[in-house]
Amino acid sequence: MERFLQALGKAGPSRLIAALGVTGLVAAALFAIMFKVGAEEKALLYSGLNPKDASAVTQALDKQKIKYEISNDGSSVYVPRSAVAKARMDLASDGLPGQGSIGYEIFDKQDALGQTSFVQNINKLRALEGELARTIDSLDTVENSRVHLVIPEKQLFETAQDPPTASIVVGLQRGSLSDEQVSAIRNLVASSVKGLTPDKVTILDERGDLLASAQTTGEAQAGAMDNQKAQYEERLRKRIQDMVEGVVGIGNARVQVSADMDFSQVNSTEESFDPDKVVPRSTRTIEETGSDKSSDASVTQGNNVPDGTNAQTGAGNSSSTNRTDETVNNEISKTTKTTVQVPGTVTRLSVAVAVDGVTTPAAKAGDQPTWAPRSEEEMKKITELVRVAAGISETRGDKIEVSPVKFARATIGEGAKAPKKFDFDKNDIMRGVEILAMALIAIAMIFFVARPMIKGIFSDVGGNGKVGGMIAQGVGLPMGQSASIDSLPSNGDGSGGSSDTVDIARIQGAVNANAMKQVSDVVHDNPEQTVSVIRTWLQERRS
Repeated sequence: MERFLQALGKAGPSRLIAALGVTGLVAAALFAIMFKVGAEEKALLYSGLNPKDASAVTQALDKQKIKYEISNDGSSVYVPRSAVAKARMDLASDGLPGQGSIGYEIFDKQDALGQTSFVQNINKLRALEGELARTIDSLDTVENSRVHLVIPEKQLFETAQDPPTASIVVGLQRGSLSDEQVSAIRNLVASSVKGLTPDKVTILDERGDLLASAQTTGEAQAGAMDNQKAQYEERLRKRIQDMVEGVVGIGNARVQVSADMDFSQVNSTEESFDPDKVVPRSTRTIEETGSDKSSDASVTQGNNVPDGTNAQTGAGNSSSTNRTDETVNNEISKTTKTTVQVPGTVTRLSVAVAVDGVTTPAAKAGDQPTWAPRSEEEMKKITELVRVAAGISETRGDKIEVSPVKFARATIGEGAKAPKKFDFDKNDIMRGVEILAMALIAIAMIFFVARPMIKGIFSDVGGNGKVGGMIAQGVGLPMGQSASIDSLPSNGDGSGGSSDTVDIARIQGAVNANAMKQVSDVVHDNPEQTVSVIRTWLQERRS
């Protein structure tokens, strides 16, 4: 400790400052390396952001004082892993990211008093388009979308109203949209806009390929017929395959169904009369009764006098009549039958089933497994099950075919091994390599940068400079010691330098001559440093 304090005292302020500076730089470098190694790993917050959403997200993170990193293309934002959940919830409360579209929040901060009806209608259309785009973006295979709606304004005296139309451009993450997904998007948009029908919705992808076009009535009906036929075949195929695989095993059956369907709509009315069934509908009866009386007296003037005083009575004839008229209306039994044939009636059905045989594993390692077809009895049972499940009708001309076929299967390997406790994935290995590299850099900086620099600073203190050290090393003695007889090597008998036969003077002369030669070589090679060392010696003697 005393030697260390003496070395510090002899070093001087300049050397101490230099040593402290080097130590500080090395410590700062080590701290930066360890901070980098020990810092929390960044996790993905959002990816695929457009510039507008990325700017809004970063501004919100700045307000929340959350550190973040942005990818080179500016579409991905990374935050510390522990802050991902909180950052997403806070951004969601602010409506971020908005996928670059504006929804109904356009009405949140607007004053409706100073706006015209035209501006309000435009904002309503923008909000509806934005909400539909967000809904479509939430689908798994869709990355982004844009929706354009054309809704004609209703005129006061216009009787014929043009129907609304829609155009959608979708950007896909992978693959392409199936027919069912395209139909789902069309029905989604049509159900969200009043008066819009699915056949008036046009869908394109980001490559410009037409996925669905606006159809006429005939085209829409044809598309609906094709969809109905495909859905019926797929539904029946799944039903049959599930039943057969329950018998022969999963993956040991292939089923295909083809259905001929009649999409014509027929309305028929049939009337029939049964003469054996007579029912009185109405009955009408008329009865008439009358009487008539006549006299034989002659007609005179007295008979015509109003008072009748001169009337004469005499014998006469009288008669009466009765008549009955009855009318009965009978109704014959009548049957009226109206038949409506719904489009989509199955006229013919064809079912093909391929059943794999029985595979026996190899008895020995290296041998091939053996395959054998299933028995006829088992195939008959499967055929009968398929016939009942598919509803095969002989009168309709349906056809069914069940055949044993050897399936072409890929070679099954040993499979992946179960993960062990100390198994590391790619990320763990890369993290370990990064930590090891940082540790090696830190050790290298300590031993190859800090240590030589500090040692070089304090070497002049103990050896009076580089030349003084070299002079002492050239003599072959430690620093600060003079040549003595004790430092000479001993002879073979272990008597050391006390032997009388040793010429001490001659040995001392040879040692001094060799030392002088080495010193002269060092002085010749380093003249400037030699002068500096001599001046240092002179200053020490004067002090």
